[in-house]
Amino acid sequence: MSRSGEIRVTGVVFSDLGRAGAFLGIDWVRDAVRERVGFDPYPGTLNVRARGADADRWEQVRRHGVKILLPSPDPGFCNAFLFTGSLEGWESRSGSRERIAVVVPEVKEYPADKLEIIAAVSLKQTRSVRDGDELTVVFDRAP
Repeated sequence: MSRSGEIRVTGVVFSDLGRAGAFLGIDWVRDAVRERVGFDPYPGTLNVRARGADADRWEQVRRHGVKILLPSPDPGFCNAFLFTGSLEGWESRSGSRERIAVVVPEVKEYPADKLEIIAAVSLKQTRSVRDGDELTVVFDRAP
């Protein structure tokens, strides 16, 4: 945790199954993200794996951080939680940090060290991020 109360989690970018695009393309999911987080999500995620102390901090965020419920109106889909924040060192054109959210599906076997980052744009395309790159998520703190 930093002095300001923000929690920073650093991890390594990796490719995964590629299923998030379909989920983030569903109308009710996009509407809920727009309403609760304030941006229209790109239909895909950037996967990051936290290790060691960073995995412990991510666990703290999941257990005690500010989370936003993304309830499924469709019984064929699980609920999910969103954790909002920004990516350290990635400022928008206005000079503020670019807003992101980490989506965590409410499924029993979901990997504890995985962060699925959603943003308004494809971070791999717009920021030239590649597998193996390291990045830091700065999570919002409670008001």
